Amino acid sequence: MIAGCRVHSIASVTSPTGLDFYDAELRAHHEHLRVAYGISPGDEVVDIGCGTGLTTREAARAAAPGRVLGVDVSEPMLERARQVTAAERLDNVRYELGDAQVHRFDPAGFDVAISRFGTMFFSDPAAAFANIAAALRPEARLVLLVWQRGEHNEWARAIDAALGDAAQPPPRGADPFSLGDAEATASILEAAGFDDVRFEDVESRSSTDTTSMPRSRSCGGFRTRARLWRA
Repeated sequence: MIAGCRVHSIASVTSPTGLDFYDAELRAHHEHLRVAYGISPGDEVVDIGCGTGLTTREAARAAAPGRVLGVDVSEPMLERARQVTAAERLDNVRYELGDAQVHRFDPAGFDVAISRFGTMFFSDPAAAFANIAAALRPEARLVLLVWQRGEHNEWARAIDAALGDAAQPPPRGADPFSLGDAEATASILEAAGFDDVRFEDVESRSSTDTTSMPRSRSCGGFRTRARLWRA
């Protein structure tokens, strides 16, 4: 608990309501990503770390009659993604359980690779992005959203402050801010074979409705800062 409010961890949330909460919290940043997609009808798209499939389904609508593949390491999230996709009657989407770092994608099979906060947990980012690059066709595009450094995000600082001396650095492969260094991230992408690498810093606030509770009882309203990459 932080200041009397509930902290939602995506690693421990398994109910549909909890999983959908994650999408709601990221919706403001999601709008930045959606504008940057540039997906056209007929495009073949891969969504890296697709979670419950919100970005995958939106890509599918834009790409139709093209197809979209969503990949994630969480089976509960993929099950929710399949449920919602079926309810929305989208037939150009499929989901696969897998780690994009080593997943066997069809070589040169995609026109666009997208990711919303799904690329920060690779144990070997260089190998992961090289694998993704190999799955893209010539002139294909990469559009991804990652967190800026932890110290630039109020919610991360609040968690560290609440934990105090118990706060520990995340283990390798579990750091949500692993791509927070713009220069290092650009080097990783360029070494993987991406060119015309560029980024845009974006800012939003938590979407949690806090109007009915005191600020000290709420997790909402934290400033969140992300970085939108294109290549």
